Amino acid sequence: MKKRVASFPSGLFVTVIISTIVTAAGVAQETKLPEKIKRVDIVHMSHTDVGFTDHPAVCREQQTRYLDIAIDGVLATEDAPQGARFSWTAEAALTVDDWWQKNSPERRQDLLRAIGTGRLEIAALAMNQTPTLNADQWNTTLRWLPEEIWNAASPRTGIQNDVNGFPRAGAMALLDRNVGNLFMGINPTNGKSPFPVPMAFWWKMPDGRRLFVWLGDSYPNGFYYFFSDSWRRGPVPESTDTRYRPPRRGGEFYPTDEAALRKAESRLCEKLRQMEERGYDFPSLPLSVTNEWRMDNDPPYLGLTDFVAAWNQLGLQPELRLTTVSQAIEDLKPHIADRLPEYQGEFTDWWVNGCASGPREVAASRRAKRNLTAALSPVWGETLDANTRSAADAILRDLCLFDEHTWGSADSIGLPHDIDTWAQFNEKARTAFHPLAMSKLLLAQRARTAVYPREYGYYVANTAPVAWTGWVSMVASALREDVVALKNPLTGAVLPLERRPGYAQFSAPQSEDQLTLEADNATVADNVPGQTVRFWMEGVDPLSTVRLIPSDAPDASAPAAQLPKVEVDAHGWPTRVQWPGMDLPLFEESPGTFVSVELTGFSGRWKYNEILQSRDEEKRKGALKETAAEPAGSTTVESNPYTTVYTQLMKHPRLKWLKRTLEIYHDEPRAQLTVRLYRLSSELPEWFYIGCAMPTGDTLPTVSCGGVPFVPFEDQLQNTCQDYMAIDSWADFKTDGGHWLWITRDAPVVSFGGPQTLKHLESAPSNPNRAYALIFDNTWMTNFVADSHGIFEFRFDLLWKETDAIKTASDAAGIAETVLSEPQLIIQPASQEDPIFMEHLHKP
Repeated sequence: MKKRVASFPSGLFVTVIISTIVTAAGVAQETKLPEKIKRVDIVHMSHTDVGFTDHPAVCREQQTRYLDIAIDGVLATEDAPQGARFSWTAEAALTVDDWWQKNSPERRQDLLRAIGTGRLEIAALAMNQTPTLNADQWNTTLRWLPEEIWNAASPRTGIQNDVNGFPRAGAMALLDRNVGNLFMGINPTNGKSPFPVPMAFWWKMPDGRRLFVWLGDSYPNGFYYFFSDSWRRGPVPESTDTRYRPPRRGGEFYPTDEAALRKAESRLCEKLRQMEERGYDFPSLPLSVTNEWRMDNDPPYLGLTDFVAAWNQLGLQPELRLTTVSQAIEDLKPHIADRLPEYQGEFTDWWVNGCASGPREVAASRRAKRNLTAALSPVWGETLDANTRSAADAILRDLCLFDEHTWGSADSIGLPHDIDTWAQFNEKARTAFHPLAMSKLLLAQRARTAVYPREYGYYVANTAPVAWTGWVSMVASALREDVVALKNPLTGAVLPLERRPGYAQFSAPQSEDQLTLEADNATVADNVPGQTVRFWMEGVDPLSTVRLIPSDAPDASAPAAQLPKVEVDAHGWPTRVQWPGMDLPLFEESPGTFVSVELTGFSGRWKYNEILQSRDEEKRKGALKETAAEPAGSTTVESNPYTTVYTQLMKHPRLKWLKRTLEIYHDEPRAQLTVRLYRLSSELPEWFYIGCAMPTGDTLPTVSCGGVPFVPFEDQLQNTCQDYMAIDSWADFKTDGGHWLWITRDAPVVSFGGPQTLKHLESAPSNPNRAYALIFDNTWMTNFVADSHGIFEFRFDLLWKETDAIKTASDAAGIAETVLSEPQLIIQPASQEDPIFMEHLHKP
C-alpha cells in the first residue's frame, strides 16, 4: 500500500508560555493560558445515528466506507512524526461488523494491522441505545463483533453519545466483558446531563463493581472549542445530495495558517479558563470531534493531523494530541482516579418518551421478545442446537437495532409525509416486525420439533417459570374433529370448550351485527358466532407440557368460585375489588383511566425544551391542556365460572373510540385490563396516558430495566429523568399487607403519581401508587414519528401476592413473564409426521 505522510508548515517551532495574537488593528494581545489543563486530547469519531441523516441502509453503507477511510488514514501515517499520525475511534461496533462481513480476508488484515498500531480503536457497544433493551439484548450488543476482532481490539471503552442516559444493565454488561470505561457525549436537547460537563465519576453497580464514566461535552462540540462558526450547511443534507460535500483539506476546515491557529488558540484558552473557573482541574481534556458535513454519520477528516501538527509545531498551548478514546481516558485516570466522586443509582433517560411515538412498533418488538423467550424455553429441550442459537442471535440483533436511539429522520416531524421520511421509518419498523415474524417461526419450529414425535393429543405448554392459569384459545377451524371438551388423562379433569364469536376470514358480513365498531372496512365480518374456541386451564406447572385428549362429555359441575367483592361507579365500571383474606382492594379509583395532554399554542413543540428546563410551573400549566376520557354509556358485564368481564366504551375528542375491558379472576386476586383505542390522525404534539392506582399510598415501587431492579426516585443518579422511565414490564408495590403488581405488556414507559408532563421532577411525587403508562408521545421536533394513528391495544395486569410469595426482584420478574406469556397449544394427530418434513420443515 502506498503510504502518505502528512505535510506540515515549515519554520513554526516556537516555545511559549504566553502566546500572542495580532488583531485587525495591529495591536498585540496576550492569550492567557489555562492554569490546570496542559493537554487537549482530540478523540475523532463519527456519531452513528442509524437513519437520522439518510435512509438506515445508506447510513450503514456510508459508515463502512468511513471506516475504510480511517483504516487507510491510520496506515498511511505509520511513518509520520509521532504528532502527525492519524487516529480514529470507531464509535459503534455495528459499523465494524458490517465492514467485516463485506470485506475480503486480505482487507480484513488491514483493519487488524490498523488496530495493532494503537491508533484505531473499536468501542465496545454496538450502537447508541435507548433504555428499552432486555438482558439478552445487552448481552448481544456486547457480543456484536466476531471474536477475532474483539480479541484483537480488546475494547476498553463503551461509547454512548447523544442519549442522555444509560441503564445499569448496560453498564454491568460492559463490566462483564472487562470493559471498564463509559464515554458519553450527551445532547442536552429535551433533557440534560446529570452533572455539569465535562466531568468524571465512578459509577458503583449493585454488585459492588465500579465503572469509570466520562461525561464529556456533546459529541460534535469539540470543533467549537476552536472555531465559532459551523462549517456545515443544511444543516442535515443527505449524503447522496451532490450539492453538498464533506470539507476538504487545504484550509477551509481546521485551517493551518498561523493567524487562524492563533485565533483558535485564543478561543480554546478562553473556553478552558471558563471551565477551570467552574471547577475543572484535570491536567488534560478528552474532547470529542466529528466532521462538519452533517455532524452525524460523517466521515473522518484526515486533515486533523495537519491541524494538530501545525498547532504543536507553532508551540501553541495547551498541547493538542490526536488520539483514541481509551488512550485519552487511561492517560487521565492516574491523575484523578482517587479523587473522583462515586455515585450509585439508575441513569434514567429523558429521551425514551420518543419511543411512544410508534406504539404499534414498540408492541411488536415486545411481543417478539416474549416469543423468543418462549422459543428458547427449556420446556422444548435443555440443549439449543446451532441453528436455534443462530436464529435467536439474528432476532436479537434486529431488536437491538429497533431499540437504537434513532427513530426518525431529521425531517420526520417537519416533513412527515415525505417519501424519504416514510422510507426511513419503514426500515426502522422492519426491525420490530421482522423479528416478530421470525420469533413466531422459531417458536413454532421448537414446539413442533418437541411435540410431533409424541403420541396423539392436544398439548398445552407453559414456557414460563411460574405456574400458569387462564384461557387457552384457538381459531375454531384448527379443530379437525368434533370436540366439546378436553380431558387430562393423568388427572381425569375435563375442560369444556366454549365457542365464541370472532373474525371470519374472507367472510362477507350477512348483517350489521356481524360487524364490530372496529370493522370500518365493512368487508370482512369480525363478529360471527363460533369462530373461536377457548378452555380454562388451572395451575399448569412451570416449564411443563400437559397432554389433553377429547372427552365425550364436559364436566357438569362448575368450579366453586371464591368471588371477590366488587364496587362500581355510576356507570357500572369497577372502582374497587377485594378478595377474602385481603386487607385492601386490588386497585383504587378507576383502572384504565385515559388522559391526554396537549402542548398548546403556536408551534408548541419548540416550547418543549424551554418549559422543561425552566421548571416554571405556571409556564408549564399555561402551555398544557389535560383532558380525560369520559364514559360513553353503561358498562356491560359478562360472567363465566372463572372470571367476570366488564366492558365499557369511552369518548374523547382525540379518539374515534376507546373500549376498555376489565377481566376479574374469581379464585385469585388478579385482573386483566385491556384498552383498545383508535387515535385520530393529527400531527400536533400530544401525550396519551393510561393509568391505574394501587391502594399502597406513598409506597415507592420496585421496577427493573434490562433485568436490573431499582426503586424510582430513590435509586437513581441525581438529575436524571424522574418524570417517566423505561421499565421491563412490572412494578412491585410492596407493603406489610403484601405485594401489588402492576404489569405492562405493550408500553414500556411509565410515570408514577399520574401524568408528569414536563414537570422536571426532582423527588418522588405525591401518590406514587398511581402508575400511568405513557402510551403515545409525538412531541419531539425531530427524530421520532409525527402521526401514528389508527387502532392500538394496551394490556395491563394487576395482581396481589402475599408477602412471602415475592422475596426477590427475580420472583416478580418471573410472575410478570408468566402472566404475559401465552400458552402454546400444539395439536398432534394420531398419524406421525414424515421424517423428511421433520428435518426440513419443522426443525430450526
